[in-house]
Amino acid sequence: MSPRLKTFLALLGSLLLGGGLLFLALRGVDFGMVWTALQTATYGWLLPLILLTILSHVLRAWRWQLLLGALPDEHGQMKRPSFRVTFYSVMIGYMVNLAAPRLGEVARAANVSAQTRLRFPGVFGTVVVERVLDVLTLALALLSVGLLFGGRLAGVAEVFAANLQSALQGFPVLLLVLTGGVLLLALLGLLLVRRHRAATGAPKTSRLGGLLRAFRDGLASLLRVREKGAVLALTLGMWACYLFMADIPLRMLGLTATYDLGLLDSWALMNVGAVGMALPAPGGTGSFHYVTIQTLVHLFGVTESAAATYALLTHAASLVLYAVVGFVCLLLQGTSFRALRASAEAARTSGQAPSEPSPS
Repeated sequence: MSPRLKTFLALLGSLLLGGGLLFLALRGVDFGMVWTALQTATYGWLLPLILLTILSHVLRAWRWQLLLGALPDEHGQMKRPSFRVTFYSVMIGYMVNLAAPRLGEVARAANVSAQTRLRFPGVFGTVVVERVLDVLTLALALLSVGLLFGGRLAGVAEVFAANLQSALQGFPVLLLVLTGGVLLLALLGLLLVRRHRAATGAPKTSRLGGLLRAFRDGLASLLRVREKGAVLALTLGMWACYLFMADIPLRMLGLTATYDLGLLDSWALMNVGAVGMALPAPGGTGSFHYVTIQTLVHLFGVTESAAATYALLTHAASLVLYAVVGFVCLLLQGTSFRALRASAEAARTSGQAPSEPSPS
């Protein structure tokens, strides 16, 4: 099977998955009530939401910059890339993810490699470690959700996996959450192996070795980085931003007052929504909506139309922001879509992106 056909089939599968989940999520929703809720929303919260979203990615780019600074370049010297390069690459990666799920990490690693003298496998290795940090943090956060909402999660679990209800009733919620964290880690590992195979285009006998070398380089950067406290602080800061990014739309729509929702409820909603975003659908379309709506309805007693309004507003705002900011970063960097595609293609075929992408 040709690489193009594999890419097409993967994209088609993700579109079908996202479309199917979006249909299930919005089936039976009264869109008249959704439109009314959107018209009466308090859009004064929109600017703080935008600023918090950008801040979360500023912190992510800063954390990644610290990890990249511990990587040796092609001459064996360690030189930290500029914050501009890492921030632009992060936002460009998010933009790419909107069209091609799970390829944003390859695109941002290729972009950094193209803009610097850092080798692509090492840069990609830091992305691997970054994602592992994200999954570990999410697993701990989900554990806290299980401890805080253990008695109320049964209804949501029943909706998400009704066919497994009888098998899961005998397990404590804590064990379920821990099992879910392990499954997330296993899924991440599988996705990373498959993604690296597509990224390097190496023979089958060397693909796993290439992934292990990339992971080794990334892990070594985490061990070598001097600002380990800063990495931890930036991670906590990112998740604090995510918390308020989940909370502000509730306030925009008046759901905090109507349903007596607080920051702990936003914390649970944010973490469950993150699981939905992790599914291989374009930009989390469908998966985020389904998971978020079911959580709001069955965990917090929100009406289906209000829950759908929240999911649609939150998701649409993030998609527009990622597309606009990513495109602006691409323009400011002076790189065309063709050059970005060439960088990614070079990374796939040779494991090294061009040193200087041609300007637009």
